[in-house]
Amino acid sequence: MEFLLPYLPVIIPILVILIILLMGYVKAPPDQAYIISGLRKNSRILIGQAGIRIPFLERLDKLYLGQMTVDIKTEQSVPTNDFINVSVDVWPRCASPRGERHPAGGEKLLNKKGNDIAMDLKDSLQGNMREIIGTLTLEKINTDRDSFSDQVMRKASRDMEKLGIEILSCNIQNVQDENGLIQDLGAENTSLIKKKRRHCQAQADRGRGHRPG
Repeated sequence: MEFLLPYLPVIIPILVILIILLMGYVKAPPDQAYIISGLRKNSRILIGQAGIRIPFLERLDKLYLGQMTVDIKTEQSVPTNDFINVSVDVWPRCASPRGERHPAGGEKLLNKKGNDIAMDLKDSLQGNMREIIGTLTLEKINTDRDSFSDQVMRKASRDMEKLGIEILSCNIQNVQDENGLIQDLGAENTSLIKKKRRHCQAQADRGRGHRPG
């Protein structure tokens, strides 16, 4: 071993470099962004690529990029613009957009699995859907579902963009009302629809006029 002593000043740095390379080697799968930060002003982002993270000096965070379907249901009936209580089931399909820069609000989604991210988005998407329902009539929601889903997408996109989430599509799975008006709409029973609407509006008016003593 003594013959190695003169070469130690060269061998030791090489060994240190090899250890750092082995410990710091990372490879991001196609459905995740590996975000390496710490030494540089701008983070490095790896998507489907390999790279080196310097151990102890650089941090590695992971951002899920796969598509997520969020099942959004109204937990309680929501009144429409014409005072009809409805329950709606919507399936937005979302994803984190791929890009060279990590969105500022996306830190909340780092190091989480797709199912966990979908749960985080659920409350915000439910609130957006309830707001849109309150601006539309039952007939508009039921007969023009494409327009309804487009409005939900536009409303929700503003909040989702802050998190770095893109809404790819929004499918209306089911719309139900407490008084069976949707069935009457399908049967074009105009007189019955008008009668039930008057009843629903009268109930809503009584509810608003009631003040607990």
